[in-house]
Amino acid sequence: MGTRDGIVKYDCGEGQKIFNGKEFHPSSTEEILDKQLIESFFVTYTEKECLKRGTKLSDDNYQICWCEIIKLSSEGFNENKCQPYRTSTFQERLKKEMNKVQIKGSKAEKKCTCSINKSKTTKGYFNSITGEVKVELNK
Repeated sequence: MGTRDGIVKYDCGEGQKIFNGKEFHPSSTEEILDKQLIESFFVTYTEKECLKRGTKLSDDNYQICWCEIIKLSSEGFNENKCQPYRTSTFQERLKKEMNKVQIKGSKAEKKCTCSINKSKTTKGYFNSITGEVKVELNK
């Protein structure tokens, strides 16, 4: 689910509600970070827009990544998406994602380029066939 206008419709059992991100102005540092991370999931970005958002994060323990998932078998489609990750557990999360792909019997490769702040980028990678997972920090 993606949106260009910042509006998300949801239903948690009490009927449909609408959240408009443009009208939400967080006041605490925790709410500001939450909004930054949530927007990377629900707003449709280009690679450039996605990585630019990572340079503006208010907490260096998080990063915004542009990830490409490449299907190495005939089922499914390749996809690109903007995703937030905690910097300190990035490699562990990639490993878990790879394990899910392997359990399903699928074959895929994931390549991520992430921005942490203005001076740092990270690259992450997994291949479900070889079992390789790696993360490298670039300064």
